[in-house]
Amino acid sequence: MPGLKQPRNQKKILDSTIQVLNETGYSSLTIETIAAHAGVGKTTIYRWWDSKAHLVLDAFLMTTDSTFQFDAEKSVRHNFKQQLINVSVVFNTKLGRSMLAIIVENNEIRELFYTSYLNLRRKDATLLLETAIAKGEIKPEINIDIVLDMLFGPIYFRTLIFKQEPDHHFISELVEQVMKGIVP
Repeated sequence: MPGLKQPRNQKKILDSTIQVLNETGYSSLTIETIAAHAGVGKTTIYRWWDSKAHLVLDAFLMTTDSTFQFDAEKSVRHNFKQQLINVSVVFNTKLGRSMLAIIVENNEIRELFYTSYLNLRRKDATLLLETAIAKGEIKPEINIDIVLDMLFGPIYFRTLIFKQEPDHHFISELVEQVMKGIVP
């Protein structure tokens, strides 16, 4: 749904989902509360979403639609630092933490999350690494998937397992350590 023109009520419902989620948390989030907050009936919500998990996914996608853009003018190092900061900030909000909790528990939402969020971001990051390889900034023999896991994995790990928001220092050190292994 992000990137597409949404009917006004859909946007209002997604905004209400985020606001109510920030006030109550995911476990207390109900379709009834969202409907009341948005000033619509439950049937209006169910016309577009099957469950609160689907609603939270779309609210997450709407929020992050323009957050993760690589800058072709900047170095690969700068781009990954900025991306990791963005990922850290997004997943350390109630919406982001809720999204992570949902994808751990719900296979259908995990698949939708993968296809509509993670896979797209990974393709962009792959393209950034391939461009850096072509420019001679990165060793050509690297395994791109492993490098991406090395960069993004610690952010998800710290957020999910340690319940910590990685700070700028941690992210800078992480990127520097990975770069040591992949620059010529």
